[in-house]
Amino acid sequence: MELRQLNYFLVLCKELHFSEAAFKLGISQPTLSQQIRVLEDEVGVPLFDRIGKKTVKTEAGNILERYTLEIFRLLDSAEEAIFDLTNLHAGNIRLAVLPSDLDYRLTPLLVDFHKDFPNTKVQVIPSIDILNMVLNNEVDIGVGLRMDPDNRLYQIPFYTETYSLYVHEKHKLANRTVISANDLIDLPLVMYPNGFYGRELIDAWCKEQGLSITPIMETGSATSLFQLVKDGVGATIQPSQLIDNFQTLGIRSIKIENSPTRNLEIFYRNNKYLSIATKTFMDRLEKFFTPTTHR
Repeated sequence: MELRQLNYFLVLCKELHFSEAAFKLGISQPTLSQQIRVLEDEVGVPLFDRIGKKTVKTEAGNILERYTLEIFRLLDSAEEAIFDLTNLHAGNIRLAVLPSDLDYRLTPLLVDFHKDFPNTKVQVIPSIDILNMVLNNEVDIGVGLRMDPDNRLYQIPFYTETYSLYVHEKHKLANRTVISANDLIDLPLVMYPNGFYGRELIDAWCKEQGLSITPIMETGSATSLFQLVKDGVGATIQPSQLIDNFQTLGIRSIKIENSPTRNLEIFYRNNKYLSIATKTFMDRLEKFFTPTTHR
């Protein structure tokens, strides 16, 4: 059983289509089919069922996929550990964050980190599926809303912030410094769609307050939401420290009484090797998000 064969196998598990998997691998379909047959001969059972034009994993295929993912994860960890022995100021960091935090929060941190560690490659991926990206070893660490304890993860709570209402500078509420939950009733809002962390948090808070919201427009981009606010389409409820210099943007922020809060955490697989570069970045990340940063 060769690593090359296992890589072919994993790509086919993802695509579940021989021609598409072969194209992604840069090999011919007959070559892929032949290598999968060799692998099936080695394990002694079919790994895929070919039903007409459909390809589905067998139970044996599911088992091998799970262990193969672990094999490649361990190989990645070994490579990182060996690399760290001779490269203390270089390396690769893969980080998944919520899209809004990437748009409005992390750029200054990335700039400062690059100045101090110019040889470290940092890949930041915006996602609302951060947990699965961490578990599938697609990224090294994730930054997202605090979750219940998970024995698959090492979780580090590090920041809590409230939410505010953001409105156009000429909005009827623009001169208010504080509003109550009741002020949100029938207020035209632009929000994230259902399924986004931020939307679920706001909906849960509204339920606690005995009210519900029905946004007039939904978009998955924080940039789009603030542009809609700036254009006077509606108001939005977002983390209080998400953007600064509201006046220059034509936007005002208003505190909300008993506002919803979001608790952030850094998390990674509990058996994941973290490079020196990644540990250094995590330390910078925690310090960057501490309340003193925003005083």
